[in-house]
Amino acid sequence: MNYFKRRFKFIGVAIGLFLFVILITGIFGGKIRTNDKKPAEVKSAQTFPTPSSFQSLIPADKQQAEVLKVIDGDTISVLLNGEKQTIRIIGINTPETVDPRKTVECFGKEASDKAKNYFENLENNVWLEKDESQGDRDKYQRLLRYIFTNNGAFDYGLMMIKTGYAYEYTYSIPYKYQEIYKDAQIYAQNNKLGLWADNACSGQRTSASSTSSSPARNSSGKSIGGDKDCSDFKTQQEAQDFFILQGGPASDPHKLDQDKDGVACESLP
Repeated sequence: MNYFKRRFKFIGVAIGLFLFVILITGIFGGKIRTNDKKPAEVKSAQTFPTPSSFQSLIPADKQQAEVLKVIDGDTISVLLNGEKQTIRIIGINTPETVDPRKTVECFGKEASDKAKNYFENLENNVWLEKDESQGDRDKYQRLLRYIFTNNGAFDYGLMMIKTGYAYEYTYSIPYKYQEIYKDAQIYAQNNKLGLWADNACSGQRTSASSTSSSPARNSSGKSIGGDKDCSDFKTQQEAQDFFILQGGPASDPHKLDQDKDGVACESLP
C-alpha cells in the first residue's frame, strides 16, 4: 500500500515539474520571439522596400538632357542620349539677340542672360517633353520640346512668360499648354513685369552685326517707309520680328497687335 502511495506521489511531482517547465518556457519563449520579431520586421522594411515604393526619378513622359549652351531665351543646345541637339522651346518667343540679319531686339539680352543664369544655377539638368500636335522638328531641324527643370516638375517656358522675359507664342496649331501660357502673359502684362514694364524698350534696339542693314529711322526711332499692315508680311514670325523691332507692346505704331496680347498678326501662318 505504501509502495503505491509513494509511486503515485512521485508521478504527481514529475507531472507537476513537467507542466511547470512548459509554462515557464512558453512565457519567456513567447517574449523572446515577440521582442526578436519587431526589430527584424523594422530592419526588413528599411532594407527591402516593397515594389510599390519604387519610383523613377525621371517622369515617364520626359527625357533627361544636359544643357550645353544657351543660344537665346527660347533656344538651347543640349546633350540628349549622347548626341548634341538644338531645342526650340514650344510656346514661347523671346526677343532676338543672335541673328546677324536682325537687330538686337528689346529685352533680348535680358532674356538670354536670364536663361543662362537659370540653367547654370540648376547645374544644367533639364527634362524635355514632346508635343505631338507640334511635330518633332521645325524647318531648321531643331527639336521642338517643352523644357522642365527640378526633376521634370518646373516649367521653364511658363516661368519665362510669367516673369516677363518671353512672349506666349503659337506658331500655327494650338499646343498643350497654350491656355496656361496665355494666362501667364496676361499676368506679366497686368503687373508690368520684364519687357512689359513702362519704358522697358526705350533705347535698347542696337545692331546685332556691324554689317547688318536696318531700316532708316526718323528722330522718334520709327522706321521710314510708310505704314505696315499684316498683309505686308508672309508669316507671323516675320510680322512679330518687325513688331518687336518697332517697340513691341510698349509701342505699336503700325497697329499689328490689335488685341494687345504681345503677338502681332496672329492670323498669318
